[in-house]
Amino acid sequence: MREVPIRSSVRSLSKTSLVVLGTLGVLVAPHLGVPMVLYPLFGLGLCTVMLHGQGLRWADTGFRWRGLGVRALLVGGCLGVLYAAVNVSVIGPMLALLLGERPDLSDFAFVREHFSGYLIALALAWVIGGFYEELVFRGFLHGSLMRWLPAGRVRSGLALTLTVLAFAAYHAQLGAFGVANALVFALFAGGVRSRWPANLWYVISFHACADMSAFTLLRLGYLS
Repeated sequence: MREVPIRSSVRSLSKTSLVVLGTLGVLVAPHLGVPMVLYPLFGLGLCTVMLHGQGLRWADTGFRWRGLGVRALLVGGCLGVLYAAVNVSVIGPMLALLLGERPDLSDFAFVREHFSGYLIALALAWVIGGFYEELVFRGFLHGSLMRWLPAGRVRSGLALTLTVLAFAAYHAQLGAFGVANALVFALFAGGVRSRWPANLWYVISFHACADMSAFTLLRLGYLS
């Protein structure tokens, strides 16, 4: 009589372990030399497999293609542009003052030097920043934490906090300023996701337009 609960617990533990390992694989793939054009396919594919293993779909994370609409793109986009303006004028200078360092933008020199590079950066803002990172962090990871963490009043806050920390650590290659800036951004992105939890397109547009604005400011010489 006791074998059924034990087997169920073992299967549950194995499934959780596989999801944890898979999630770690998604988060570290970009830092292991996986080409930029490949790791989104790898990451989203692995997340899809992990969702399927739990009997879930992307729709359960808040992502649906039919959620793509003018309102989501416009509202999220305007918030993203507003965030970029505040980041450049207030948040960035404050972080530079507190940390004693400025952002290293040398990896984005191609944006300033070549118009084709600027266009590529705008595309990456949607494909990598908006679509890929939001599906992984505010979609898959946040949703997984909400299912795994104990029910209670602190669950939402704890899930948000852990997602923010994971997003910040994911940008470790950008140095202390990049990590701190990513952490602040993730707090705002988490707020957008919390406001529209059933439609990830709001936060996808927010992220993409914030990145597009930053690349545009860099192109115009307002960031150095």
